[in-house]
Amino acid sequence: MPKYKVGFTEKARRDLEDLSDGEADKILMACARLESNPLPDGKHIKKLRGYKDLYRLRTGDYRAVFEWKGEYVTVVRLLTRQDFGKKY
Repeated sequence: MPKYKVGFTEKARRDLEDLSDGEADKILMACARLESNPLPDGKHIKKLRGYKDLYRLRTGDYRAVFEWKGEYVTVVRLLTRQDFGKKY
């Protein structure tokens, strides 16, 4: 039973639509894991420095930036590793 509710912003939905089906499936499976545990583990999930409630989930060459507030996890952006480095 999921403890957290995962949602996507409109921008994250558009990012997801731009990906190939295989990459999108990988990212969706990784984001589904956030339903059970969005806690930073130091490897795949880290808190972003300089941001109060932003975290990143690493999945292959992509990074999912998400907010975690209470029982809600909202995926804000889906970026390539290079774009993530430029923006965050």
